[in-house]
Amino acid sequence: MLQAYKEKHAKAVIQYSIIDFNGIVLESDNVLFSPIETKNIADVHPFFESLIPLLTVENETFTFSCIHLEYNNCKITSDVILQTFNSKKSPLLIIHDLTTHYNNYQTTAQVRNESVIHSQILELKNDYLKEKEEFKNAFIANFSHELRDPLTGIITFSDILEQSGLNHQQLDYLNVLKSSSSFLKDMIDDILDLSKIEVGKLDLVIDPFNLHALLDDLKLNCIVKAKQKGLTFHYNFDEKLPKIVGGDALRLRQVLTNLINNAFKFTNEGSVTFNVSLNQIRAQKASIHFEVIDTGIGIKEEDVDRIFNSFTQVNNEDSYKGAGLGLSISKYLVELTKSKITVDSTYGEGSKFSTNINFRATPSLKLPRQKPASFSNIKKDKKYNILLVEDSEITQLSVLKILASKGQFFLDIVFTPEDVISKITNFDNEFDLVLMDIKLKENSGDEIAQLIRKLPEKQHRRIPIIALTAKVFKEDLKRYKKAGINDVIKKPFNEASLLEKMAMYLK
Repeated sequence: MLQAYKEKHAKAVIQYSIIDFNGIVLESDNVLFSPIETKNIADVHPFFESLIPLLTVENETFTFSCIHLEYNNCKITSDVILQTFNSKKSPLLIIHDLTTHYNNYQTTAQVRNESVIHSQILELKNDYLKEKEEFKNAFIANFSHELRDPLTGIITFSDILEQSGLNHQQLDYLNVLKSSSSFLKDMIDDILDLSKIEVGKLDLVIDPFNLHALLDDLKLNCIVKAKQKGLTFHYNFDEKLPKIVGGDALRLRQVLTNLINNAFKFTNEGSVTFNVSLNQIRAQKASIHFEVIDTGIGIKEEDVDRIFNSFTQVNNEDSYKGAGLGLSISKYLVELTKSKITVDSTYGEGSKFSTNINFRATPSLKLPRQKPASFSNIKKDKKYNILLVEDSEITQLSVLKILASKGQFFLDIVFTPEDVISKITNFDNEFDLVLMDIKLKENSGDEIAQLIRKLPEKQHRRIPIIALTAKVFKEDLKRYKKAGINDVIKKPFNEASLLEKMAMYLK
């Protein structure tokens, strides 16, 4: 029975043919191509014509792979084998039908090639998106830097104007100017923070800090804001709150300030409440609950999730200005602590934003010792030589006005490496401090700092260098430190921040 099945269903795949030395088919089983006896193999298919010169080669095996043959409506893809013998024995031609094999191989190869092509397309798309992201972040960083120079000028000259004996109306105008510049600075900082978030460069810095002092500072700011808007401000700080905790004080302040400012912004009457309470202290961690409650316009239920999206404001009235970044950044910062912000709001009645954040809490936590940074601590009877490396005329003028108002400084201004080295190595000048802009038009400030640190004279190499820059990513700070820069003043700066930082390095 098996033999009967095989005879009925098995498909012949190999044809054997004996041919003479001229290519005439002497005998064939005709299982693939038939009839071919007495025919010249060159007449069966043009490919076989290439075999005729090989027929007289003795005792050789010639194999030809993936040959497409067609005869009498039979089309196959085959391997062709020609076996020759001695001069008295006729050659053997073997045709092996491998059509199914080659078709499967071609399908597999096509799938593999399509997969490779798809992978390459994805790689190209990823490269494009990466280049696009790098361009965007570079644009934000450069654009922010260009904004910070004129903003430094606005802040500096606003401070100078405030001390120039203005009348009440002029002071009111000045307050509007200062408020607008502060708003612009916060917006620039938010955009930079968002850029850091998108590239994964915004990290928490965990250090001991005074939680009570931070909350008292926020409370005082809230009292002023409430008075300005005619609102009532309530607060409740749990007496059990630890005084010194380990965490990122700067980012905690940023989160709470964003939530509080948001509450005041959308509340026109009623009150804003700021509550902080201790959940528990366990395993050297303090879980602290923060909540900000307002009686403002509230949020529609369908808009609650959207308020945390970047550049999104669910209320588009002109009176509620802003870039829509504060809540987005706050959400990200809180999530870095493995927590989340909860929103409970009734449209038209008010909102409550709350979160629980863990802090390090051990009795051994102490605040780091701070160097006295007050400008009042420097010597009153000494004139200090300051070298400013800066190519922005606005920043040059701002620093000049700040230092000139104190009467204790001589200021030299340069902005090329050659001029810097020439000034420092001139023994007629003994500089007490170098203020170094990082982003100069033709040079990098940290590269110039490296040149200073390589000078042969020891007193030249030891001059304190403070960077003036808007770029304060973690990798930037590492680069500045490696270049020999002692400290950083972030742009835009005001008179107090400049003088206090300088005081830390002036003998």
